[in-house]
Amino acid sequence: MSNYTAENKRIAKNTLALYARTIIVMLVSLYVSRALLEKLGVNDFGVYSVVGSIVILFSFLDNALTQASQRFLTVSLGEGDLDKMKRVFNTAVSIQIIMVVVAVVLLGTVGVWFLNNRLSFPEGRLEAANYAFQFSIMTFCLNFLRAPYAASVVAYERLDFFAYASIVDALLKLGIVFAIGMTEDDRLVTYAGLLSLESFTMLMVYKFFCNRTFTTCRYKWILDKSIFSKMFSFSGWTLFGGFSNVATQNGFLFMLNMFCGVVANAAMGIANQVLTALETFIGSFQTSFQPQIVKSYAQGEINRVSSLINSTSKFSFALMFLPACLLIINIQLALEIWLSNNVPEDAGHFCQILIACCVIDAITGPFNCAIMATGKISKYQLSIGGSFLLDLTISYILFRSGLKPYYWILLSRFMTRGVLNGFIGLRFLNSLIGFDVKVYLRKTILPIISLIVIMTPLLYLVYTSFDGVKLLLISVPVMAIAYAITCYYVLFSVSEREYILSFVKKFRKHG
Repeated sequence: MSNYTAENKRIAKNTLALYARTIIVMLVSLYVSRALLEKLGVNDFGVYSVVGSIVILFSFLDNALTQASQRFLTVSLGEGDLDKMKRVFNTAVSIQIIMVVVAVVLLGTVGVWFLNNRLSFPEGRLEAANYAFQFSIMTFCLNFLRAPYAASVVAYERLDFFAYASIVDALLKLGIVFAIGMTEDDRLVTYAGLLSLESFTMLMVYKFFCNRTFTTCRYKWILDKSIFSKMFSFSGWTLFGGFSNVATQNGFLFMLNMFCGVVANAAMGIANQVLTALETFIGSFQTSFQPQIVKSYAQGEINRVSSLINSTSKFSFALMFLPACLLIINIQLALEIWLSNNVPEDAGHFCQILIACCVIDAITGPFNCAIMATGKISKYQLSIGGSFLLDLTISYILFRSGLKPYYWILLSRFMTRGVLNGFIGLRFLNSLIGFDVKVYLRKTILPIISLIVIMTPLLYLVYTSFDGVKLLLISVPVMAIAYAITCYYVLFSVSEREYILSFVKKFRKHG
């Protein structure tokens, strides 16, 4: 790891670009959430969260086809077959157009019926909820059509553009929040409408860049039968896993609405914003590795794939664990500062459990990418889809049983979507690419467990000794110093320490 290959240099460059993007996008997104809650109010914020969740329920279509597009585009590029890549791109866009039509029909019928007959809204807000829903459908469709262009950007590893586009996207959303603060019209409807306009703008930005930069991304109506069959087969299995995933998350929101009301939806909406910020943070790092994992598999470099899985898991955990711990113990103060004391009840408890889930996801994130690269995903998708639906089933049983406080129901997500899915991923990595699970457990998981065991008593001591602002001011430097030392000597191997030192020296030299 001490020698930089061309691929490692590209990963390092992309990681730095994505981190800059992440910091800006995260700060803007957190402010947008705070301002949106303030301008819409708790009730309308809760209404938008539950209305948007109906549309998001159909995002399993988007997720499945995006993964298919990215996988086939990256494999074609790794094989050096640009003509095939052109056919893959055009087929992918054509499929997206067909699926947009399907989504509009389903959302316009089943979605409208569910909104008006099964959900609970404050008196007088049903009409506004319907308008917001229609705009949300439009936003979903525009984002759906952007997916093949975004997949091409990632496949070509032009993550500098991806970073710039994400910043523009975040700033436009910030402008929308300021705009609704100045309107005399219904703010919920105005916000949903302006988001549709913003999504159209970003679609045009991606389309213009890809058309100008990549010769493989100039669309014309093509449905290559061979590629269509392979992509649809691949997407068909990811549809099950994706649907199960989205159904679990949004099914929980629906159950919150039915059993607890829109205030609980507002609390969960805030928690999901925090979760999204953390996922964006760690996703930036993992995105820089994903194309290399897929290309290495396409080129038959299985040892490099295994090496990248081990490295990405360990470094993802290292990047996530400290901010996760600091957020968990300081969550109430952080929410009060962020939301100007306008914190929905139980939002802090929701956040704490979802943050813990995010740490598990950071470790297991590379598994999905490597398994998807093989294209042999039917049994894997059935397995993880089953674990998602198990979470939904357990959550419903716990809601019906009247478990109090109800936020403990989220522990089901930690065990199923987190721990259980990790074991499922390892099993399929072993069977599909001969991934050495014993080596992974010894070299990655054992150091992670050792670090947690060492850090937990210090975390508990700081948490029980102080509170409020004093806890924040003391926990940050104490935990950061202890964590840096523990990571360096406990988590990382000798070769990984050399890699980190060479990376820092190179960054300082060019910085």
